[in-house]
Amino acid sequence: MIIPEKYHQFIRFALVGVANTLAHALVVVALMEALSPPAAVANGVAFVFANLMSYTLNSRFTFRMPMSFAGYRRFLLVSLVSLALTLLITSAVEYAGLHYSIGLLMVIFVVPVLNYLVMKIWAFAPAN
Repeated sequence: MIIPEKYHQFIRFALVGVANTLAHALVVVALMEALSPPAAVANGVAFVFANLMSYTLNSRFTFRMPMSFAGYRRFLLVSLVSLALTLLITSAVEYAGLHYSIGLLMVIFVVPVLNYLVMKIWAFAPAN
């Protein structure tokens, strides 16, 4: 079955997300194995690297828009709001006394879709 054209951009976005997740993990492992910093430091460095990579790939591959500092600021803001939403969802599920997997499933299925929509509508919207 051939996937309709209207879904291609979302699929490219998802592929970038997978690559971004792998890059983040590889940077964390490399730093932890080579330098043994605190895990939060390794994850912070990995976030910066993966976020810049994600912006580049989403600009060029997903949304096919030119890269700019203003565009990156919007992208970073959406990334940080997505992180806050992830923390909010997981904290609310934990506070409610529910199993962590419920929060994880919500994060996996809700955050990327909302992230994609905001990226498409605002962060990568063509300039008027």
